[in-house]
Parts: sequence; structure tokens; C-alpha cells
Amino acid sequence: MSQLEQRQPESSSPNRTGGLRLLSPELKRQFETLREHLQRALWLAERCADDEGSQILRARLTNLQAAALIVIVGEVKAGKSSFINALVREDVCEVAPGPCTAGIRELVYGGERRTVGLTQFCERVFLPKDVLREVTMVDTPGTNSIIQNHETITENYIPQSDLVVFVFSAANPHTKSAWELLTLISKEWHRKMVFVLQQADRASEEELIINRDHVTQYARERQVESPTVFTLSANREMSGMADSGFSEFRSYLQSAIACGEVWRMKVEGSYQTLRSVMSRLLTHLRREKDAIEEERAFYQDLVRKVETHEAKAYSLKLSIVEKLSTTYDNLAQRSEDEFARGLRLGKLFKRAIPFLRDKDTRTWLQDLKTRFEGSARKQIQSEAATVSKLLFDEMRTMMNELAQGIAGREERLRENALLPRTATHSAMLEQLKARLEFIRVDDKILSGKVAETKDVRTLALAGTGLAGLGVIIAALSPILWLDVTGGVFLATGILLVTVGLLWRRSSVLRDFKQKLGDSRQEFHDRLDSEFSQVFDALFYEVRQALTETLFRLELQASFNAPLLEETFRIGEAASDMVMVSQRIVVAQPEEPSVAA
Repeated sequence: MSQLEQRQPESSSPNRTGGLRLLSPELKRQFETLREHLQRALWLAERCADDEGSQILRARLTNLQAAALIVIVGEVKAGKSSFINALVREDVCEVAPGPCTAGIRELVYGGERRTVGLTQFCERVFLPKDVLREVTMVDTPGTNSIIQNHETITENYIPQSDLVVFVFSAANPHTKSAWELLTLISKEWHRKMVFVLQQADRASEEELIINRDHVTQYARERQVESPTVFTLSANREMSGMADSGFSEFRSYLQSAIACGEVWRMKVEGSYQTLRSVMSRLLTHLRREKDAIEEERAFYQDLVRKVETHEAKAYSLKLSIVEKLSTTYDNLAQRSEDEFARGLRLGKLFKRAIPFLRDKDTRTWLQDLKTRFEGSARKQIQSEAATVSKLLFDEMRTMMNELAQGIAGREERLRENALLPRTATHSAMLEQLKARLEFIRVDDKILSGKVAETKDVRTLALAGTGLAGLGVIIAALSPILWLDVTGGVFLATGILLVTVGLLWRRSSVLRDFKQKLGDSRQEFHDRLDSEFSQVFDALFYEVRQALTETLFRLELQASFNAPLLEETFRIGEAASDMVMVSQRIVVAQPEEPSVAA
């Protein structure tokens, strides 16, 4: 737990949360609503891994009913420490020629004076001062201090403040670093601020008037409406002089405490903090949403490229099937014609008389089958070489386009390393590259030879998907052809021998035509089915790699969408509640608090 989350008064304090008795019913309701909003915002910040926002909100939630926090800031030697000493009428902050506030010093109420170290850069001083019952004062390092971590410490403390007091040297309020910090506080945290021209005893009346006007002008230029400016002298106050100006500042502080204004400031300051954290978180979530959308668009473009090439490949597949089916039809028609000629009456009688025939019917039918198969192989292998080359070129073009797209995306991520989820998206690209590199397109596959096998599916799916591409097309059709036509010729041969051709010539010819006709459609359908499975195997891994990545991006988007909506809603509610808190009328106490 950081020092920001430990700011609790001593239990010995008679009024640990005494400020709550000053709250009107409306302000009390605002506290409960504020607590709910802070809790929900903390959950969002933690879900979005916003460590800084989580710490700020957790501290706000923890210190919601602690004393109001007043942070004193200013450049080194502007008189901050002496201002605090004069305000509480006790030397609690060291005053020295050089920068003496090396860290944050909290002044809180305690029964006796003692100091407790919190961290290397923060200590807590307990003082028996009534003003500290309602407020905690914080002395911070000078905004222009050269001591390491001063600005970081100060800027981390500001988000928890309810009121910021800017202390300037009355002789020179034009200090750059203090006004830069004010710009940051006003722009990012929208804190309520008052301005103190300290060391007024070192400037003339004319200088005080001029510099007071300058401070008012500078504050308005930084969107501080109606700036409150005090002119004080800590030296005169510690010397007991009435013209120190501290009575006016104490009256301002006492009035704020007495009427409950400090608690209204706490509500407003908390909502300002909430609005700022939600605004920053909203910006982050929107950038993350844009980054995810950009990644999705990139992968969707890759998917479209694959689909385009897949469509071309399937168009090529249809062309292959139609060409090979046409080849089958032509060869089948030639075989049918030759079969019909062989069944002419003269031919049949010649084969029926042993001393006249050169071959018997069975041998003639086997020759017909052999010629059919030989012609099929020759023509189909010629077609296969052409279409295999076309398909190979299509696949290689697709893989090259994907590789170029990935390389371009990697360059984009390197140039924009601060984009949300850059590391995650780079890892996704590396996984995609690895999967695509496993699918190798090699033109040597076009010259491969195929073993005589009917298991074309096993062959097509073996290895890396593309390994058997060229030879599958060359081998698939002849194998299927033998599957189909072998049965045709075998059945016909048995029929011829069994029933006798002389008496059943017309019936046999009709049966042959019928079987051959049926085989044409079977050949086309099986060819289309087998090729479809081969092509599916070729594109499956590419599609799978892309769709898996898109699915992960969809999950990221679905995770971010409700967070984005909830962050926007809480941010809007915080903005509305800032305006509501500014209109809250605080209750007057029966007995006003006593200033130090």
C-alpha cells in the first residue's frame, strides 16, 4: 500500500470523521453515490491493467471520509514551508537557504507532536492543531527542485488533493515550473485552487498590486475561473504583526471547514479525479479498439485474398473436371463405336469359326480395354501437366501475397510500437508466418510419379498438403477410370461368353451402351468429389490459421466493448456529478470549527 492509501488520522482524534456531521442530506447521498462510482471505476481500471489509475482510485476510495487534503505547491524558496509554519503557528517545516523539502510532509491531527516515516520520500507529522481535525496539509518539494523524484512525487500526489494552494514569491510570481504544473493540474485533474503571494514584506505595495493582477491573469489564461489570491507575509505573522494577511486566509479556511465546504470540495475533487482517470482509460480503450479493428481489417483482407485465389482454384477444378469428363466421353464414344463394329455379324461369325479368327472374343475384348486405358492415360496425363502448372502458379501467387501482406504489417507494428496490444498482435503474426512457412509450394511436385494406388485421398492429404498436388491430378482420373470401366468390360466379357453373341448381339450392345453411359456420370461425380477434397486440403491450413487469428481478435473486441461502454458511462456520470456538487448547499454547523 502506498502512502496515498495510508492517510488516516489517529484514533485518538475526538472527531475522526467529524466533518460528516456537517454534511447536508444531499451531500451525504453524494458520498454514497461517489463511493459506488469509485468502486466500479476501480474494477474497470484493474480489468484494463491500468496500474496508475487503480492506485489513484484505490487511494481515493480509502480516504473518502478522511480529512480533506490540501496540497501546498510552489517553486523552491517561494516560501511554502514558512507559509505552513505560520499557518499552524509552529515550526514544523524546516526553512533553509537551499531546497529543504526533499519529500512530501503530511501534517495531520494527533494528540501530541511526533513524526512517522512512511517511505523514503514521505513522512507524516502529527500535531495537536484543531484545524487538522478537518484538513490534512501537505508540504511538497519545490517544482523546480533539482533533487531527484521531486516532480514525480508532487505530480503523483496532486490527484488525491481536494484543494491545491499555489505559493509564489510576492516579488516574482512569474516562475515557469510552477505555472507549468498549474497547467497540468488544471487540464488533467481540474483541481480547486487558491493562490498565495508569500513574502509580501519583500515587495513594495505597487509591486504587490501589479503581481497580484499578473497572478489573476495567468490563472485565468489557464482556465481557472474567478481565481482567489491572498497576499501574505509569514515573517510578519511569526512576529505577531497584524498586517501579515494570515487572518484573511484563516477566515477563508475556517469558513470552508465550518460550512462543510471542504467536504463538498472532497466530493467535487473525487469526481474530478474519477472523470480524469475514466477519460484517460476511455482514450486507451478507444485506441485499443481502433488497433483491434485495424488488425481485423488486415486479417479480413488476407482472408479475402485467400478466398479470391480459392475461387480461382475451384474454377480451375471445374475446368479440370469438365475437360477430363469430355476426354472420358470422347474415349468412351470411340470404345462404344469400336465395340459396335466388333459385334457386326461378319465379325462375330469370323470369331466363332476357329480357323478363320485371328483372336477370340475374350482376347478382342481385352485388347479393346487395353487400348481404352492406354489412350486414357496418355490424354489425361497431358491435360494434368497443364492444369497442375496453372494450379501451382495460383497457389504460389497466393502465398506470395500473404507473405508480402504480413511483412508490411510487421513494419507497421514496428513503426507504431506504442499502439495498444502491439506485442500481442506481433505474436499473432509470427504464429501465422510459422504456419504458412510449413505449407511449401515447390515446382518439383509437378514432375513426381505416383504409385499405382486407389487411395487418392490418403495420397492427397499426406505430408504438407501440397506435396502431392501435381501427381494427384495426373494419377486420379486413370485410377478412377480403371475403377469404373474395368467393371464394364469384365461384365460384358462374361456376358458374351455365356449367352453367345450370335443370338444376343442387340441385347449385348444395348447393355454395353447403358453401362458405359452410367459410368460417364459416375466418373464425373467421383472426379468432382475427389478433387474437392484435394483442394479443401490445400486451402484448409491457410484458412484455419487466418480464422483462428480473427477469432482471437473477435474475443478481444467482445472483451473490450462492455468495458468501453461502462467507462464512458462512468465518465459521463462523473462530469454530471461535478456540476451537481458545485450546486450543493452545505449545512451550517451548530458550532463552527476553531482555526489554529
